[in-house]
Amino acid sequence: MTNKDERYIKIAKACLRALNDVSTETDDTQKNIQSVYDAIDQAFRTEFSTIEQSRYIAEQALIAIDGLSTGGTLDQARQIARAALDSMDHPESAGKPH
Repeated sequence: MTNKDERYIKIAKACLRALNDVSTETDDTQKNIQSVYDAIDQAFRTEFSTIEQSRYIAEQALIAIDGLSTGGTLDQARQIARAALDSMDHPESAGKPH
């Protein structure tokens, strides 16, 4: 999972790319503004998707730990937690939220 600074950097880079790609024609001002807004929107959607996916992975791990039988061990809970943390480091290999 990326940290807050990394997420902000990705969003800022998307904005800068959009600004660099805009036309200098004055007739295209509204189109330029819209393209920057679209770039910002897409960058935020991408980053929030990653956060939502990590939240889902954590939720599923907690449900699995909660579902351990009373005979469940701390080791089992740790294995579930470790698998969730590993998936959060590589969310593309984890399950998608429903």
